Amino acid sequence: MEYYYTPKSNIDLNNNTLFLEDFEYKHLVKVLRKKEGDLLKITDGLRNIFDCRIVNISKGKVICTIEKNYFNLFEPDVNLKLYIAPLRNNTRLEFALEKAVELGVSCIQPVITEFTVNKSSFSKNKMERISKIIVSAMGQSQRCLLPEFRNTISFGDMLKSTKNDINKIVMYEYALSTEKSKINREIKEINLLIGPEGGFSKQEINMLVSNNWQIHSLGERKMRSETAAIVSVFELLK
Repeated sequence: MEYYYTPKSNIDLNNNTLFLEDFEYKHLVKVLRKKEGDLLKITDGLRNIFDCRIVNISKGKVICTIEKNYFNLFEPDVNLKLYIAPLRNNTRLEFALEKAVELGVSCIQPVITEFTVNKSSFSKNKMERISKIIVSAMGQSQRCLLPEFRNTISFGDMLKSTKNDINKIVMYEYALSTEKSKINREIKEINLLIGPEGGFSKQEINMLVSNNWQIHSLGERKMRSETAAIVSVFELLK
């Protein structure tokens, strides 16, 4: 059963009730034609899952009673943060983000590199659209953790923010190593960097190496950025 999302602020554990609104309301009522008495699985995106029953459908709200709750079902034991350069084709970027969420990433942040075509920050509308895609992907894949999505960061600021992190992997088509043996599995945090269609500049690769990023390849085939992101997330979380 698909999970539906409501924020913690919409949940009243003292009275065992919660409500859904906005696009979840529209999806449940207008598309799926849910009615009073129907059962739902709902998550707050903070690893809590609730078995619920619809008790009232009012204008803009689906009100439910909580019958049972669970914690942290099937989430990866590793927090994987995906840094990915914005792509020329926004549809391909959205596809990559959707699949990365389904596979188990915990945080996503676009990073502006030298060869990134569109170097501007994401607009409010674009941020909202991607947030909806992430919520939908979380529910469809039965995840109970809502991945954080952050606006764009510069390459230099990304290096600074990850300076003290241990597990830092960048996928680079000209890398010699395809091994992941240097990942410290005792540390449950991994940073993954995927570049734009034009790849990384030599200067960027040198800066990554100087900042202790591990340079890896996915093999001899040259992949699209969105494909590399999906394959890399799968490999690191399997």
